[in-house]
Amino acid sequence: MYETILWATNATPLADGALAEALDLLEPEGRLIAFYCDERFSGARAGGAPTLADTLDRRARVSEQVDDLRASGVDADFVVKVTHNNVVTEIAKTAAEHDADAIVCGTRGFGVVAGAIAGSVAMRLPHVASCPVVVVSERAAQRRAARAVTT
Repeated sequence: MYETILWATNATPLADGALAEALDLLEPEGRLIAFYCDERFSGARAGGAPTLADTLDRRARVSEQVDDLRASGVDADFVVKVTHNNVVTEIAKTAAEHDADAIVCGTRGFGVVAGAIAGSVAMRLPHVASCPVVVVSERAAQRRAARAVTT
């Protein structure tokens, strides 16, 4: 169990699976930091524009999730980092700044080659973070959801 967990989210269903795991790993009086990286293009033409067209919707979705967590008694904060830098670096820096005991994130389940081509936060994060990283696969999140339905 961890006292402070940084939940790295991109506001997708896979990230929601990681949230469920983060809440299980969080100590009863622990603190959850929901972290969303608002990555921006650099350069002349598109410089400063979000890399994802639905960034504002994603941020609003995570904000609602944090509000729901707070309403249920979880000590939760929402941190957004707008950056031109690497997402992995920003997650690791934010975890260190908030003295997180662990980082929890989801993964799309790409293999080594596909992850290298598409870019895999979950594959790179354990190599740069200064705390343990718990990676929740899509299959693990689905298994957990199926268990919740049957109980």
